[in-house]
Amino acid sequence: MELPLEFGERVCGEGDVEPSLDDLFEDFHAEHPWVYEALERLTVQWVAAGGGRIGVKALFEQLRWLAPEITDGEPFQLNNNFTSRYARLLRAGHPEWRDVFELRRLRSGDLEMRQSTLDGECQVE
Repeated sequence: MELPLEFGERVCGEGDVEPSLDDLFEDFHAEHPWVYEALERLTVQWVAAGGGRIGVKALFEQLRWLAPEITDGEPFQLNNNFTSRYARLLRAGHPEWRDVFELRRLRSGDLEMRQSTLDGECQVE
């Protein structure tokens, strides 16, 4: 039996191309808009309390802690790969938070091409 060795896009099954991280994020964000809203609320609390910089991953951990309350006990998971996308959305929606979230250059994904439209800021290398 010979294994197919192909380079480029990874294939899941019968000709199905694995969705990109950006596609997965957009689907998740569309299905769970409350996650963004919860991240906004947590950031507002953080800033109001005098907090400085914070990583979205720290906010994710707070959401995980609060998940049973927020989701009424429904199973819920946050993908850590989405933190960079949420940081960009938060900064795009709240330019006043540009000092709260430091952005790094994306290594992959379509959002790299759209990052200037999301936040208008230079990215950390």
